[in-house]
Amino acid sequence: MKRQILFAFFLLIVFVCTIPQAILSQNTSLLMREGDAFWKQRGEVDKIRAALYAYKKVLESDADNYEANWKIARAYFYSGGLLLETKEMREQHKEMGTQGMRYAKKALELNPQGIEGHYYYALCLAQYCLGISIFKILAEDLAHEFEKHIGEALKINKLYENAGPLRAVGRYWYLLPWPKRDIKKSIRYLEEAVMCAPTNVLGHVYLAESYLKAGKKELAKEHLQKALEITPDLTHEADAKRWQKRAAVVLKEKF
Repeated sequence: MKRQILFAFFLLIVFVCTIPQAILSQNTSLLMREGDAFWKQRGEVDKIRAALYAYKKVLESDADNYEANWKIARAYFYSGGLLLETKEMREQHKEMGTQGMRYAKKALELNPQGIEGHYYYALCLAQYCLGISIFKILAEDLAHEFEKHIGEALKINKLYENAGPLRAVGRYWYLLPWPKRDIKKSIRYLEEAVMCAPTNVLGHVYLAESYLKAGKKELAKEHLQKALEITPDLTHEADAKRWQKRAAVVLKEKF
């Protein structure tokens, strides 16, 4: 009888210890799926907020969830990208970048070899830089920090996110202030990005803007027109529509 009681007690302990963990795992998976579903609808700002909420709820029960951390960083970067690049918006750019870097840094701690942590840390850092002065960027050597992480992303997989690392480096050399700006380098990376991901609208827009800076108007016009002709897949439809609007504006202003 005593042995039966001990066995029953053992089963109870196993039940108490394993069932909550199973429920937790199910809830985490459900929340991740909800966040991903909202992310697919990121053309609407409230859907981005809903995705952020779902991913953050995952971290409440699983703080070391790598996927949730980098996806939160991605959402902050994307949200910052929707802001106007004006003096009035600087504080918001800084905040979005700061928050994104925090989660990307956690992702890097959890998985130093993962491309997502490096890639979104670099992009969120760029977002942060839109909110501070060029003097602070130089003083804190943030350009070196960006090069370090985007360089790692390039090494791991330059084709990630439709050649995202190549695009990011190309845009970096375009945005740097004189005398560090290097339009030739910008064009070289962006041409490779477009070659690797020809249906990515953003790549064509960035390349066109670099061509304009280099005085190559016909090539710029060609890529702006290509950007408008692309029919994006459903996964990237929201992004494509946003950048096609940008392409139309640049075409109207410059040609």
